[in-house]
Amino acid sequence: MTDVIRMTEPTKTKRASDMTRAKNAGNARNAKSARNNYLLSRKEREKLVRQQDILRAARELFARKGYHNTTLEEIAQHAEFGKGTIYNYFSSKDELLYGIVDQLSREVIALAQEAMAAPGGVREKMTAYAKAMISHARANFDLFHLVVREVDCLLPEGRDDRMKHLRTRVRKVWEIIAKPIAEEISAKKIKPLDAMKLAALFDGMVRCYCLQLFGRFHCLDSGEIDDSVTLVVSVFLDGVAGRKLKG
Repeated sequence: MTDVIRMTEPTKTKRASDMTRAKNAGNARNAKSARNNYLLSRKEREKLVRQQDILRAARELFARKGYHNTTLEEIAQHAEFGKGTIYNYFSSKDELLYGIVDQLSREVIALAQEAMAAPGGVREKMTAYAKAMISHARANFDLFHLVVREVDCLLPEGRDDRMKHLRTRVRKVWEIIAKPIAEEISAKKIKPLDAMKLAALFDGMVRCYCLQLFGRFHCLDSGEIDDSVTLVVSVFLDGVAGRKLKG
């Protein structure tokens, strides 16, 4: 991304007005996007929009046709760009796949932030996160299947930088979840354990449960999602034993 170019005063006023409207609509994501766009030049905003259009087209085609059965030409056509435009943003099809996974990881961070900002204690916040994650995975189950199948293309030999980056994103989610856990530990409502490790454990439970549900996502109704969320949160916070078991 090029250096940030500051807006003229009239443009700043318009951008501030856009941000206010987004906030008044109660849409936190749109407000954040407006703040980000406020700092970008028009050329940079147009470039970002094109990049998102390409990623959206790739997500749809990869999910529908499969990674190997989709060509860059088809992605370009679906995004209504020339093939050369694709190469201005992504050097190869596996770069596009990684771009999608990077996008998904940012979506999960946003879900975690929204869930941990929900009212209530740690149980309510974890319930909000688990429901958001399971619902998100259900809405994108074809795409998640694709990522699992094409992990070799996603993380080819010699691209340790990708793994490091994705681990950083996952750790960010843990840090977000760990904050309310740490508060409950300080209030002596949860055992004095490592908050980050507990956050990682809970996040792992939610993600693994999503994987277990993959084959049934297409037929899950809202009631089943609620039951799944209750199960995961209850097992994490309350355990499965009605009393302490003797070893």
